[in-house]
Amino acid sequence: MSIPRRTSETMSEAIALSSPSGRMSKSARKRANARLMLALFGPDGMPAPMPPAQTNQTRKEQLLRTAKELRALAARGMHPRAYPREAARLEAEANAIPD
Repeated sequence: MSIPRRTSETMSEAIALSSPSGRMSKSARKRANARLMLALFGPDGMPAPMPPAQTNQTRKEQLLRTAKELRALAARGMHPRAYPREAARLEAEANAIPD
């Protein structure tokens, strides 16, 4: 999908819509947003973001990865008691899964 070229007209309309000064009726704002969306992203609209590609991980690998992330967060100061406890629980669950 190709995104239409930005012009000074579309950019000035985007600036005008984001400007806090002045008043605009709800219907006029809705129409202006629709025009701007069409001008910026084309008739198909903005493409949905793609999630990061996950390899085919087993449940055990997922649990261990989550435990590692929780320990890293705890090391940076987020929930320093709860996250290591949860990481230990996840690691125990992962170790209980046979290879």
